[in-house]
Amino acid sequence: MLEQFETEDLWQPSLKTAPPSTKRQPRLASFGLFVLLTLIGFLIFAVTMTFASFLPMWGNYAVRAGFLVIFAGLWWVARGEHRISRFRPVFFAYFAAVLGPSLGFFFGDWGLRLFCLTTHTPAGVAVAKFSQAFLTIVGVLVAARLCGENLASLYIRKGRLILGLGVGLICFAACAVLAFQQPAVRDLGIVKLVPIVPWILFFVASNALMEELVFRGLFLGRYEPLVGKWLAILSTALTFALAHMQVSYAPDILALLVVTFVLAIAWGWLMHKTGSLWASALFHAGADLLIIVPIFKTLGAA
Repeated sequence: MLEQFETEDLWQPSLKTAPPSTKRQPRLASFGLFVLLTLIGFLIFAVTMTFASFLPMWGNYAVRAGFLVIFAGLWWVARGEHRISRFRPVFFAYFAAVLGPSLGFFFGDWGLRLFCLTTHTPAGVAVAKFSQAFLTIVGVLVAARLCGENLASLYIRKGRLILGLGVGLICFAACAVLAFQQPAVRDLGIVKLVPIVPWILFFVASNALMEELVFRGLFLGRYEPLVGKWLAILSTALTFALAHMQVSYAPDILALLVVTFVLAIAWGWLMHKTGSLWASALFHAGADLLIIVPIFKTLGAA
């Protein structure tokens, strides 16, 4: 018994000292991967959305085509069992994140041309957003189909439906109350406000569904096995916030980025918690209400 005790006692220190070093390495590797994924995600959206309007048309075509070839190639090479195979779902997500927004960028004015509208009216602003969102979503879904991905992997699924709809509708209603208390809304007056409410709702629903699918639905489930739940949420939140750094409708861009980052964390957590994008999309649409009426007025839509 004494020999057994002494053996176990001598063995215990190695058990106590080994885990910290073995744990530290995976944590550092996960953090490094988190940084890399975030940088690549930001680069993609910086080119396809954030700074796309500043590039010459040939630059837009060239960069997007290059990204598509690179990520399609990586996705193809990652077949089978080897070191980069675990990144294959991420390569698909990057490919879809380029294809969808590119379709929306180049062909997103189809609705305006079809209905002979301009972006100087509430209908034109809403239809323009829907046209862009529709093609972006179609692009993502087509890419998923081609790559053998299902809708559930994009968080387009039932999930915890009652919880998701309940939380989403409550958050949407709370944001709507705040939105309609804004001076810009009150100054507009009920007579002018009521006719444009359907177009406002059309706009925010289109934008929220598109952005939740592209920024989170594509990436959360594919980042999590690589870096864990919270780093996946933080990565998508950072990418989403930084993608808004060029907006002109906010007087304080730093404050906007901070608020957007915090909201994006909440939306990512909701998507993960409910297992679908419905809660985050409803909450996102409500948050968009806070800015869309001032944008309409700025554009002369109101």
